[in-house]
Amino acid sequence: MRILVIGAAGRTGKQVVEQALGHGHDVRAFIRATALDLDHDRLEVVTGDVLEFEDVEPAVRGVDAVVFAVGSGGGREVTVYSQGIANVLHAMATHRVDKLVAISAAGAFARKDPRISLGFRLMMSTVLKPVYDDMERMEQRIAASGVDWTIIRPVGLTDGPLTGAYRVSLDGSLLPKAVRVSRADVAALVLKAVETRAYSRSTLVIAE
Repeated sequence: MRILVIGAAGRTGKQVVEQALGHGHDVRAFIRATALDLDHDRLEVVTGDVLEFEDVEPAVRGVDAVVFAVGSGGGREVTVYSQGIANVLHAMATHRVDKLVAISAAGAFARKDPRISLGFRLMMSTVLKPVYDDMERMEQRIAASGVDWTIIRPVGLTDGPLTGAYRVSLDGSLLPKAVRVSRADVAALVLKAVETRAYSRSTLVIAE
């Protein structure tokens, strides 16, 4: 399988790239400007801006699946998730690519849930509000599309090891006592969603 990883230079995206190569897939890594410190004969690195359709369209051509793992530096106005996914979905339709796995965040559409700590709920209503607003717009666009999609919402991300001992909510609801999960475990779930139809048109929450 040839997999396009958008946001491959990020810490989670890089985990997806490394594990996909380990599973024997061909990987096209879409990065903006930073270098990707990986070298493999089944790895192709392309540069571009996810907010520019002219960059996204040729990157999608010829792949079997797309992983959307972009991140945001925050700010007063965030559009990278919703506008980026709009370009990806347009390119997927153009090239008849059907499989999409997108990484969002736990708390999307559940910002007042009491299972989230009071401190983080406060952050989601203030400094993180533009990020969550845009991630929710992204999720709405994905859900309204005709592709075979999976949305994955991790809790607090760490750089811990791949454990395989993570919990998954299959309906997008928050998990009890869910505080953190390693990026490596998130990447493992991403690849399960890419490789199988077990999570087709589903929103998952992942935590350790």
